[in-house]
Amino acid sequence: MPYGLPQAFQIHVPADLAFVRPVRKMLEGLLYGQGWEEDDVDDASLILTEILQNAVEHGSRADGAERIEVTVEACDDALEVEVRDPGTGKDPHLAIDRDVTAAVPMEEPRGRGLFLIHRLSARFEREILPAGGLRMRARKETGA
Repeated sequence: MPYGLPQAFQIHVPADLAFVRPVRKMLEGLLYGQGWEEDDVDDASLILTEILQNAVEHGSRADGAERIEVTVEACDDALEVEVRDPGTGKDPHLAIDRDVTAAVPMEEPRGRGLFLIHRLSARFEREILPAGGLRMRARKETGA
């Protein structure tokens, strides 16, 4: 890894979709700086985007008043992304109980995010936190 580049970052962002893109750009910069290939960066970026958007749209009031915690840990061949939402949005059991292995029919306008995360990740975990909220964690491996 090039000298001076971090292997990880943690950030608390307002629960507002306007903050998804800046966090995604931080991740892309980190991975490109570590020498990741473009296809792997694109996949990792999509994973983070889908998890973070889900946290804003479904795990919060999406009004910018609450915070969502994002943790990213990267190395040469893998990335771990963890996002924790405040749990004030929809029932988190909806995300836990969803079958992420089944593709959403094409006529449905939404609902592909968890399926995409599952397909692009080496591991995808969802957990309801004791204090409320949902924790989603995904692992992306390079070349996978």
